[in-house]
Amino acid sequence: MRQLKKEVKVLDTAVCILVVDDDAEVRKTLSLILENEGYSVQTAKDGKQAIKASERGFFDLALIDIKLPDMDGTELLERLKEKGPKMVKIMITGYPSLANTIKAVNKGADGYILKPFDTWKLLKMIRKHLNEKSAEHVRTWMEKVQMK
Repeated sequence: MRQLKKEVKVLDTAVCILVVDDDAEVRKTLSLILENEGYSVQTAKDGKQAIKASERGFFDLALIDIKLPDMDGTELLERLKEKGPKMVKIMITGYPSLANTIKAVNKGADGYILKPFDTWKLLKMIRKHLNEKSAEHVRTWMEKVQMK
């Protein structure tokens, strides 16, 4: 018997998430969790791979590790913001500090979560930001319709 896979959708399209972390186990774990929730997931082990992935396709949300081997996660945050200004960007880190939090928020992070992460809290944060994004799309569409 074939198992049907549910897909999470924002305005009738599958939600695509980019997971950027140098730790293969973190990438694998996040992929399994997110795919189980119905999200389409792509992973990158460093900033360079993440930038290439963002040039090849659109992502609704990115989970970005603060410490990457080739660049600081906040630098990647800025680069992804240029390529996809409407992309939700959530920073993940095993190195919590007030300085990292402030830097990430100032560079445009939509959220910040600590490793080891609580799966329920992470999914709640993702849903919250995607729901806000979906509501924003609907408002924009309604405004365009009303202008005509």
